Amino acid sequence: MMTVLTSPLDILSWTIMEIILVICVLGNGFIIFVNGYYWLQNRKMVVCDILLTALSTSRFLLHFVLLMNSVLNFISPEAYFNRYKMEMEFFSWLFLNMISLWCNTWLSVFYCLKVTNFPNRLFLWLKTRINALTLKLLGMSIVVSTIFSVPSAISYYDQKKWCNMTGMQPLNASQSTVCKNIGTVFLPLQLCVFSINFIMNITASILLLTSLWRHTRNLRKSGIGVKDLNTRIHVNVIKPLIFSVFFYLIYFAGTIIYATHIVNKRETAAMASYIMLSLLPLSHSVILIWTNPKLKTSYARILNFKWRAS
Repeated sequence: MMTVLTSPLDILSWTIMEIILVICVLGNGFIIFVNGYYWLQNRKMVVCDILLTALSTSRFLLHFVLLMNSVLNFISPEAYFNRYKMEMEFFSWLFLNMISLWCNTWLSVFYCLKVTNFPNRLFLWLKTRINALTLKLLGMSIVVSTIFSVPSAISYYDQKKWCNMTGMQPLNASQSTVCKNIGTVFLPLQLCVFSINFIMNITASILLLTSLWRHTRNLRKSGIGVKDLNTRIHVNVIKPLIFSVFFYLIYFAGTIIYATHIVNKRETAAMASYIMLSLLPLSHSVILIWTNPKLKTSYARILNFKWRAS
């Protein structure tokens, strides 16, 4: 998924990408460590912590794979551009990214249903059953997405076999692109999975923002000042939520640029799309650590320990 570094701009982009990947690996590793530590202490984990741990684990593995491959690309581009290695990287990225998207989406839906209150029968029914349904829905989403990826995999290997057997140029431009780029075959699947997740995530975020904003406005109308604890809590939740929506829109733009790169082979768009696609997990991990009391307390303890040690 990386390109050969041939200019100062390529090297600068690669450096920015590496910094983002390292922060993502460390941030998600920290979340996994803290949740794992509390799980070992209590021998139980609530649904939101399970979703958070699954999300952080998939992101940790995803960005660790990308980090290792980008380092390999920088050290030895010739060794990197091996067909088998590129396929393994792509399938690893595709599967882990799919899991990450679904974990992120169902985490947003979970928070939305837990916090918001709307006078709707379906909404109220889901609200009372979300604890039991969330993990089942997550598992079903991943299984269904994996099953739908099978036709694309079969199509790719059939056309790859044809290219290897003939040893000649394919019959048309479409086949030629497929023989050279694995992402072309899987692009419709990626866009479909992303679109479903994007709609669900943005809808859940907007509903949550609407509910919090209405509640904050009602508190103010009732004569309770802005300095009231409940009002401040709601305002403090609204701010990071808006940032999450903003970075999700950047992720959407990065997906469009990535699709443009796959179809038209615009190498200048490749690195830009990778950076934009990595900004969401980076920012979301920081927001999760900053807004989750357990994670925030653990991080403050680490900082305090380092400060005392120095």
